[in-house]
Amino acid sequence: KFNIHYISQEYIIRKESSSQMIKSQSFDPEEVKLDNTKIQQDSSGSLNNLVNITPKNIAVIELITSEQRFVNDMKSILKTYITPMLENKILSSSHIDALFLNWPSLTRTHEKLANTLITALKTDGEQISIGKILCQFIPELIAEYEVYFRFHPTAMKCFREQLHISPKFRAFMQKTKEHSYGIGTMGDANILTLPLQRIAKYPFMIYQILKNSSNDSDDFDQLHNSLKKADELRETINNAIDEEINRTKFEWLQKHVDCTKIYETIIFNSLTHFGDQRKLIHYNHIRLTKSTNNLFYAMLFNDFLLLTRTKRPLITKFFRIINHTMFHQCRQQNESFPKQSIRQSDIDWFDSPDANYLYLIVYKKPIMLHEIQNVQLLENDSTGFQFDYRGRQLTLFANSINERFLWIKCINDAIHICSQRRLLTSMFRTPESNLNPVVCRPIGKVFLREINAMNLPITSMQKNGNNPYCIIEMNNCQRQTTPVHCDTSKLQWNISFQFFICDINKDIIKCFIYNRSKYTTDRLLGSVDIPLTLLTERRIQQEDSSSAYSLATSNFSEMSSLNWKTRTLYLQHSSNNSQISIKYLVCFNE
Repeated sequence: KFNIHYISQEYIIRKESSSQMIKSQSFDPEEVKLDNTKIQQDSSGSLNNLVNITPKNIAVIELITSEQRFVNDMKSILKTYITPMLENKILSSSHIDALFLNWPSLTRTHEKLANTLITALKTDGEQISIGKILCQFIPELIAEYEVYFRFHPTAMKCFREQLHISPKFRAFMQKTKEHSYGIGTMGDANILTLPLQRIAKYPFMIYQILKNSSNDSDDFDQLHNSLKKADELRETINNAIDEEINRTKFEWLQKHVDCTKIYETIIFNSLTHFGDQRKLIHYNHIRLTKSTNNLFYAMLFNDFLLLTRTKRPLITKFFRIINHTMFHQCRQQNESFPKQSIRQSDIDWFDSPDANYLYLIVYKKPIMLHEIQNVQLLENDSTGFQFDYRGRQLTLFANSINERFLWIKCINDAIHICSQRRLLTSMFRTPESNLNPVVCRPIGKVFLREINAMNLPITSMQKNGNNPYCIIEMNNCQRQTTPVHCDTSKLQWNISFQFFICDINKDIIKCFIYNRSKYTTDRLLGSVDIPLTLLTERRIQQEDSSSAYSLATSNFSEMSSLNWKTRTLYLQHSSNNSQISIKYLVCFNE
């Protein structure tokens, strides 16, 4: 079962090379009837090749005949809708491409599959290798359907828009619906979901054939593989649809949500701080009190919970009144408009008629999921729930009892996944107290007292600050500086780090400078590898008293400033000729 939501925030003309419309003959009802008669004749002739009407043979015939009917419906839509709309200029070619995408090439692929199946059935009879044929064609179907369903939400959005703004298109759809020969009720947006209905049937039909096949049959392994490929096809399409839905929602959020109250800009369509792609898990209206006047637009992502409210309530209300007035006028004229929801809390604001006029502003800073604890029901209210956040209790009220349970479940599930990702990420950021001990015998130490960075590629913004920090690694030991808030490309860390020296000729000090971000991954500003030989002239069997200091007679706090040296180097992976300088002291054992 597919997770399909016909949601798209912005109409995008997407013209794929594989979706060039091929003009065919004009629509003829008699031709459609002849096609249906031909399918019945082919099926009857093929059925004669199956001597025994077994459950497996019935499942095979069902797969083949349903494939032929599907191809016939796809061709009928091409002749009934696409070609007339092009010839009569009902819509522009770009709009038709946006609606039907790669419909012609998708039809041709299914037609090849149907022809191959019917030919094999006529030739091989009961020995037909259904699994082998399906394994051959399913990869082609995956490529075609990934294109089609990736932009399916946008196609549905385009369909609704044209139905609203184009009287010519509405009249054409109404007339065609009344005379849709051989297509059933395909006179509305259901025509765009016809491929979806077909894909959903493949795993079940293949399973029926596999279930009634013996384990030692020649085609058993191929059927098993084709079932896996059919599930893969369904999963690929689901992922493509989810990605497109998320993308269009995030585009709307980026344009319509004001984040000026947040210290750091949120890029909704980006990675989280833990490296996962951000996803919108659940959203609905919510209240901080029982009063309906305090209605908030709440959105739960996989890394934080965001509470927003209307930024321009008067303007939004004004356009809502206009839209509702136009809607009622059109209903009186028997226009084909979708039914409006009465309750404001039931409206999907991403896909509502007011979406273009709805602007939100962040109510408070995002509530980070890894800081939420004790999510529980509110005992004295049937729609309320609460949780602890940063030492205080936050109470929220949903629209209904079921919605409250849905919020609690989604939040708890998101917290669990976020905690796992946070734990996994922390394993790669070794804290100072849990450093791996040096396995080799140390011959000295390197002391670092100060790190300076110049010309870092950080953008100075009015609202956004920068929080760079530095990670120093040497011989399996890692130290990390505290992030420094700055609005300049020059910064300094005063530190007290020390590392053991194992091999002067091989030891390397690695420096990484990142910019700390709460709502996305930390950005690498630059890095550099510093061979220890650059910091001292000493070799394994040599000692230069001018560049080395006796470790046995020295203490970090008591070392004279005259012994400290400074080295400046250019950072790699930096686009701004950034530099880093370190103040260091190398000490060897006597």
